[in-house]
Amino acid sequence: MKRKSLLLVVLTFAMSMLLTACAEINGSNPNETVKISIDEWIGWQSLLDANGGLTTATGSINDKNGINVEYVVMNDASISSNALISGELQGAGYTVNRYAFLQDKFDQAEVQVVMPYITNFSNGGDGIISKSDIVNVSDLVGKKIAVPQYSEAQTLVEWLLNTSSLTEEQKLQIRKDMVYFETADDTAKAFFSGSVDAAATWEPYLTQAASSTDSRIFFDTSMSTNLILDGLVFRKDFLENNEKFMEKLIDGALEAASMYKVEFANIKQMPMFELMTDEDIIDMANGADLATCKQNDKLLTDVAVSMYRDMANVWIAIGEKAYPDKAEAAFTDEYVKKLLDKYPDEGDGTKVFNEEGKQLVIESPESLLSYSANIQFDLNDVKIRQESYAALDEFIRIAKILDGVYIQIEGNASKRNTGITDMQIIDFSGKRANSVAEYFIKNGIPQERIIVIGNGDLKPIDPENPASEVNRNTLFLFKEIKEEQKGY
Repeated sequence: MKRKSLLLVVLTFAMSMLLTACAEINGSNPNETVKISIDEWIGWQSLLDANGGLTTATGSINDKNGINVEYVVMNDASISSNALISGELQGAGYTVNRYAFLQDKFDQAEVQVVMPYITNFSNGGDGIISKSDIVNVSDLVGKKIAVPQYSEAQTLVEWLLNTSSLTEEQKLQIRKDMVYFETADDTAKAFFSGSVDAAATWEPYLTQAASSTDSRIFFDTSMSTNLILDGLVFRKDFLENNEKFMEKLIDGALEAASMYKVEFANIKQMPMFELMTDEDIIDMANGADLATCKQNDKLLTDVAVSMYRDMANVWIAIGEKAYPDKAEAAFTDEYVKKLLDKYPDEGDGTKVFNEEGKQLVIESPESLLSYSANIQFDLNDVKIRQESYAALDEFIRIAKILDGVYIQIEGNASKRNTGITDMQIIDFSGKRANSVAEYFIKNGIPQERIIVIGNGDLKPIDPENPASEVNRNTLFLFKEIKEEQKGY
């Protein structure tokens, strides 16, 4: 059990206490309590550890830093956003996915909010399970997919569709064949009963699918740790008057990160975790990683902005109102930048890739997403023309979000001239693919992720017209290492 969908309203004792509150607290006085809502999710643990629980405990990190915080457990985003709008809350914890959904509500109320801190991100805890013959997004056409409606899991499926090279007709067909459920537990049960071909769900059902002979993990967030980011949003008027508070709150959470998967007393103050064993909590925590200060600096100015824009487009695609153009203003790195010198040795979250992994994915013909692009080169040259940069920048953006998969770049050529050998045409197409790879590396994609292959004229898109210009293309394949390849 993890997040609740927007359709599931859970009223907690803490929430009822909140709704009886009448004064808006601005936190400008150290003795005043700043109220922040969070749902029952393991990724908020560092906030509670810094606070010594739901309320600031004497001797806790926050207490020593001179701030007083009350975390209010609210599993329903509609109710928490109402409280944020009314001023009963100063902040709230949401995924970037949910934040993009709520933006219209905040705008309608003329309340400005901003996200200054990413606390955690899903890393393998959420995903899509499928029958073993579904290996590519295009394989979902004509299949029944179980989806928990209006949930983060639904946005994950929709993001893959929006980002794929499927036609609009194919995307529409997949959406028509979706079967909606209330929770991700329900979708998993439908899948294992044989009612559907695939299901958007979470652990432990991902592991269950991976261990079965007739099912697999089609996609999980270890392949894209940026798809479900959790962060705190605050009323902008509150932040403008409480800069020191915000810096101390983030500092405390970063300092408490060492307690993650080690200390459990504070997270157990949440009702859902109260009776869970330490081992069960660790299992849940293994599917979510805390975001470091360096990661925040990168996320808040780049990837989170891109994800917000993508998720706004996802909501639009399913008939909701959202605003992709507001992505830039939705985040600020003002506070984490002040802490970078204090946490200089933390990693930036870059995944580890190696030559062994490259070899495994080269040998596999399967890819999660694939794109064919007509990248322009001068005749008989390997230098990329400037008009191709926009297309390459879009692939780089996708690659940054799909940060846990390898990128195979294949160069293809049209029919060679007389006298050109196989080796010569393969070498030439490989050099063109390598020019694309160099552009990727220059723009922030680690070299270790990239595989370069030259096919020459041996894999034409249009074999009936081998001299056609369409055969002079670059193929982009986003490929993951499957569990069986890892030797599990």
